Amino acid sequence: MKHFVFLILLTLAGSVAAPFNPIWGLLLYYSVSILKPQTMWDWSLPVEWPWAKLAAAAAILGVLLNASKLFNRARFSLIVALMFAFLILMTFSTLTAHDPALSQFWLLEYAKVLVMAIIVTLLVERMWHIRALGAVVLVCIGYIGWEANYRYFFDGRMDIYHHGFGDLDNNGAGLMLAMGLPFAYAFAMTASRYWMRIVSVVAGFFILHAMLMTYSRGAMLASIVAVAWLLAHHKPRKQAAAIAAVLALIVAIQAGPEIRERFMLTTQFERDYSAQSRLTSWEAAYEIVKEHPLTGVGIRNSNTYTKNYGADQVGRTIHSQYLQIAADSGIPSLLVYLGLVCASLACMGQARKLVVQKIAQDDPELAWWGRHRLRHMHTVILSCQGSLIVFLFGSVFLSLEVFEMPWMLMGIAAVLPRVVRSEIERMREPVSAEIPEGDDERPATLEPSLAPVPIASGSKSKSKKRKLNRLRSTWILRGKGLPQS
Repeated sequence: MKHFVFLILLTLAGSVAAPFNPIWGLLLYYSVSILKPQTMWDWSLPVEWPWAKLAAAAAILGVLLNASKLFNRARFSLIVALMFAFLILMTFSTLTAHDPALSQFWLLEYAKVLVMAIIVTLLVERMWHIRALGAVVLVCIGYIGWEANYRYFFDGRMDIYHHGFGDLDNNGAGLMLAMGLPFAYAFAMTASRYWMRIVSVVAGFFILHAMLMTYSRGAMLASIVAVAWLLAHHKPRKQAAAIAAVLALIVAIQAGPEIRERFMLTTQFERDYSAQSRLTSWEAAYEIVKEHPLTGVGIRNSNTYTKNYGADQVGRTIHSQYLQIAADSGIPSLLVYLGLVCASLACMGQARKLVVQKIAQDDPELAWWGRHRLRHMHTVILSCQGSLIVFLFGSVFLSLEVFEMPWMLMGIAAVLPRVVRSEIERMREPVSAEIPEGDDERPATLEPSLAPVPIASGSKSKSKKRKLNRLRSTWILRGKGLPQS
């Protein structure tokens, strides 16, 4: 019952806040979409409610009530155009599907995730919006990792391996958990409080061990690629090497002999039944694409044909997102999807390049907090890139077309360069110009409680520096600016 009360309060809070600021409706939607409470807590919920649909309705209502403001600032984006094109091609595939009813169900799922991704491009305009979405991902996936570890250590159950999570099997659950690791890294590096950093590190350990318990080799390989990407761009280099050594030690401790043996079978795929079944399903997908190159056989209709083309069993899913899209909806759909993926990675790379260039310039016109904020922005963008890379690499071996998180990241990518430019412009504004409405001029003197505390030359007192930063932050938040010394 406590879970039901929590969901009621969470939904009410998000629904009430969404009309005033639609971003809260969006945060509510991705919270319940990742947690999947209707399956996680099915034993505790007295009624089965469509929590994700209720949250989506709250988010859409918030957008409609603020439509004039949102659409006035909307800008054309290649990623949004590709999303619309992809949805149109999915519709054509449904119209020509061999089993229209099955295809229509999946088309509605596509429409839901694509509409919410487009809403992301409308609502995200500040870096704190992106950090808030990243925090939702970390908290939700961290909790899933906690649940998996609790059941393993206290109840002796490996539900994440035997039953997966929600409507995902063990491989899908493993990939979802792996997508949370970059966000654990981001908040461990940039959280404003030490206890938040510690919580982020602990959540990362829970996520990592739960991911290993899925025995998903695709998720393990994707995690290795993402961690290598993050550490390759981490500075200082000595710290990156230390993090890599600690992670290697933790994985060696957490991964038992069964997990190590399972992973090492990747190099011996000739005698691995799971790998061989994937190869036969890929060959079946290739044959389907050759016969239906333009519109495919219909969304998720290919599963009903794979046995006829050489798969090992009836209803075998094509364990590759890219081949699945090609077989279901045709080569044009696959090309649009690949264009969407490449555009998202390019936009993230462009945004990160802007930040790196600005850090290298050491612009004297930046506010005193500018360089600190730039480094945090770089880490957040890097975590978004890493999470998307996890999905793109892992989906070579899995079919997760309507999983919400990668679509959310693509929506963020569409606006990320614009958000970064806007944040940099805010940093360039003189802090002393931040005068609240109604004030005609800057106050001549500081209130004693807000006056900067002088630090003696050469002093290394961390407590005094922290106090000074708090005083400066308080002054700026009150809108009166910080007088120049």
